[in-house]
Amino acid sequence: MQIITLTTDWGYSDHYVGVVKGRLYSTISDVNVVDISHNIPKYDLLSAAFVVKNACFEFPKGTIHIIDVNSYETTINEREKREKNFVAISHKGHYFICTDDGLPSIVCGDEDLEIVQITSYNESNYYTFTALDLFAKVAKNIAESGKIDFLGVRQEGLLNKITKSYPIIQHDRITAEVIYIDDYGNAFLNITDSEFQAALNGRKFCITIDSQKKITSLSQSYADNMRRDDVLLTISSTKHLQLSIREGSIKKLRNLEVGKSVVIDILP
Repeated sequence: MQIITLTTDWGYSDHYVGVVKGRLYSTISDVNVVDISHNIPKYDLLSAAFVVKNACFEFPKGTIHIIDVNSYETTINEREKREKNFVAISHKGHYFICTDDGLPSIVCGDEDLEIVQITSYNESNYYTFTALDLFAKVAKNIAESGKIDFLGVRQEGLLNKITKSYPIIQHDRITAEVIYIDDYGNAFLNITDSEFQAALNGRKFCITIDSQKKITSLSQSYADNMRRDDVLLTISSTKHLQLSIREGSIKKLRNLEVGKSVVIDILP
């Protein structure tokens, strides 16, 4: 059975999810269409990249991933002076259909890539609903052939990059940033467990949430905090550091949001 995943910013109140799934089921035999998320914040490529990277590689090789978040082509982006093409990508046995707008560079990196700029289906220059008008057709042909080289022109260069944040690691301090907040209100930081442990090098740490709240240890589970309004630091399934409140939203209680800095003091 061919598996196709969908990751979009469409939401669920309109017809978009239903019509694309209907098109896929009616044109591809023996297919299973899996929703990764349709609640990506509108036009938010970094959030989409985070979700896709941490979900899609758990699927079997041969899975086709359609990503439609702010998808459109430009010949030259005047602000960034680069093209944005619709692309099909083969990476580690998976197929991605999306726009080369920086998102796939975060998901796939720079290695083990076959990239094709999609030209085979350019019946017009108008794609107001890219996933339906184009991506569904491309998915059908990949499902039938297991190849992408016939879909258009091979792209020899690397994928377009997108600006993403990195932790600032100093001898006595780490300045991290909130890169994603899930539906439970857990805040994911842009530093992984391995990066954190390397920076600590056996030393202790302290995160000051406010004048009254300090975090000085890693928790193994949400149950480590007995008080429901206490903040804890743990390691998420994505391997990123995560700030959480047991049975609560850290966003609501501590006013954290994507882009906010979190300072981790490294103690002598």
